[in-house]
Amino acid sequence: MKYLIACLCYLVSVPLGAQQLMNNDIVTKLVKAGIGDDVIVGMVNQQPGQYTLADADVAALKNGGVSQKVIAAMIARGSSAGGAITLYDAKGTAVQIAVAPNAGTPAPIVLPTKTAPIGGVLMSNGQNPQHTVWASLGTGLMVVGNAIAYNTAVILSDANASAGKPWYCKSPPSNPLNVYTCSLNAASALNAYTEGMFLLLNPGANNAAGSTLNVDGVGLTAILQKNGVTLSPGQLVAGQAVWIWYDGANFRLLY
Repeated sequence: MKYLIACLCYLVSVPLGAQQLMNNDIVTKLVKAGIGDDVIVGMVNQQPGQYTLADADVAALKNGGVSQKVIAAMIARGSSAGGAITLYDAKGTAVQIAVAPNAGTPAPIVLPTKTAPIGGVLMSNGQNPQHTVWASLGTGLMVVGNAIAYNTAVILSDANASAGKPWYCKSPPSNPLNVYTCSLNAASALNAYTEGMFLLLNPGANNAAGSTLNVDGVGLTAILQKNGVTLSPGQLVAGQAVWIWYDGANFRLLY
């Protein structure tokens, strides 16, 4: 009975609405409160944690009564290359997402649907060293080893914006007459035209009649005047960039 009372006293000492990171001190307190190994191992596996597990730390855990089973779980959790991502919504509720170990290409973090209405989340990787950042929802963040980085395939960085990505569309002079192609040279190739998207087209040659554009190999699409009428000869001039936008079926001159 005294163990149960001690456990309850410990639990109520944690502020409501906050989920405290598990650590060596908390594990030791749980052991001293009489909580069983299976329960503690479950908490280590399921809750975000930050453990120090050098030789001296492990010795201190053993001296504090922590069993080898619990220490092994802490080591496995702390040494995981992937670890876990903990997201805190606007109400402070933690949403944990497992991240697979990743030694090569960064892995996108896809947030669960239930967090979709939230405009931003406080994000930490629950590892040591700790990385915390405000992030937009979606696949805008990447886990690279033990660091969090922007996924520039879906986030426009200052550097990419300064370089004209993903807007600048330069067509080479070698294109067939009135058929323009370009690559946006963005972090990932365009895979579809979306209504409302706009591009800065730099034609490699003058047009002599109605013209088409193929961006990143998505497909040939007509370039029309701003009112939807076919281009007249000379409306596209080599080296003179013009803004165009996609109306859902064709590209149109913006001006």
